[in-house]
Amino acid sequence: MKEKVINRLNKIKLKLKDYFSFLNKKDKFNLMEVIALMIITTIFGMFAGGLLMYGKGALNTGIRKELNEFVDTYTEILNEYYEDVDSKGLLESGISGMISYLGDPYSVYMDEEASQAFNEKVNGEYVGIGTEIIQYQDGKIEFKNVYEDGPAYEAGIRNGDELIKVEGENVKDKTLDQVSSVVKGEEGTTVTITIKREEKEIDYKVKRKSIDISSVTKELIEYNDKKIGYLIIDIFAANTDRQFEKHLKELESEGIESLIIDVRGNSGGYLTTVTEMLSLFMKKGDLIYQLKTKDEIEKIYDKTEEKRDYEIAVLINGGSASASELLTATLMESHSAYVVGTTSYGKSKVQKTHELSNGSSIKYTFQEWLTPKGNSVGEEGITPQYEVVYQASDTENLYDSQLKKALDLLTEEKISDNQEENKDLNESGENNE
Repeated sequence: MKEKVINRLNKIKLKLKDYFSFLNKKDKFNLMEVIALMIITTIFGMFAGGLLMYGKGALNTGIRKELNEFVDTYTEILNEYYEDVDSKGLLESGISGMISYLGDPYSVYMDEEASQAFNEKVNGEYVGIGTEIIQYQDGKIEFKNVYEDGPAYEAGIRNGDELIKVEGENVKDKTLDQVSSVVKGEEGTTVTITIKREEKEIDYKVKRKSIDISSVTKELIEYNDKKIGYLIIDIFAANTDRQFEKHLKELESEGIESLIIDVRGNSGGYLTTVTEMLSLFMKKGDLIYQLKTKDEIEKIYDKTEEKRDYEIAVLINGGSASASELLTATLMESHSAYVVGTTSYGKSKVQKTHELSNGSSIKYTFQEWLTPKGNSVGEEGITPQYEVVYQASDTENLYDSQLKKALDLLTEEKISDNQEENKDLNESGENNE
């Protein structure tokens, strides 16, 4: 049916081509010619549209019939159920039910509020005033982590200030989510914040702007007379790769000899982000990972000129999932990285999101990633080469047990096979002069 529709349209198009070619040669048109041109164009548009709609309708008859059943059920409940039913809630439940039918824990329906929070997290940015707020059991709301380059700090708000009012309205008895939604708004708009500091109330007018969420923390560690770079990654957001590269190059400018990447508790994020990060270490043309879909396996290669040869250790635990496991597995297989910690979460499925017209969205699985060697972490996760139970740092040990093990591995003197053999012989009393 689709081919017949296209062929019919092509025939009409050829017949009109000569007429329009003739019109193009004319310098100007009289009134009747203009009217004729308008009529022909309108008829062609209506005819073409009708044929396409007919073809499309014929192709989708089966789908529309099934959807009609969904719509009929929805309408029947709204009209006939003995109590009032929230139409939006009923529709959301229907969509959520379709996702639940898949039986996949990673495929979910998110309402508008959850969808917004998810997008902010994975995009690594939000529009606001550049601060976090916390709420105590007594309802008191306080500012925390006021970004020094953010609008709140520039206006005068500091860590520990108590939030009293937003736009003149008292925040007492409001939830943290309710307050946060009012503080946030459109970029470029202004919000009036009233704070309490040392029993004194102060009003600040703060201009909202787009704020980058920091997802990478860096530290230079000097250990056993060596300089080691230490990068903690909280999530693989859309902007994490840029933050990672910036911090990495800053550490390299300080003369690091090796690197520790900490993805403990990192639940994952964008594959494109981890691809960019892995490309910093691998050689151009190296296989980074593979993507398995219903019908094929796609191989993702490094396309960059950058590469690094220094030693790397990766820290993982039971909270390291998805993109964290991909980063770990690739560095372990292709860069001979040390892996230290406890077994990772076990998630190799890849999700995509689709935003609905009402602001809600669905997230569903559509791929599975495989390591460069074609392995899947499945639900078993990655078992580290060096299993170390976490013990926090204390006055005696500056670093937690897992980080300390990684530091030891990167700074210990490497002994060659021949040196190891001679060492064993000497210790046994043989081969002595």
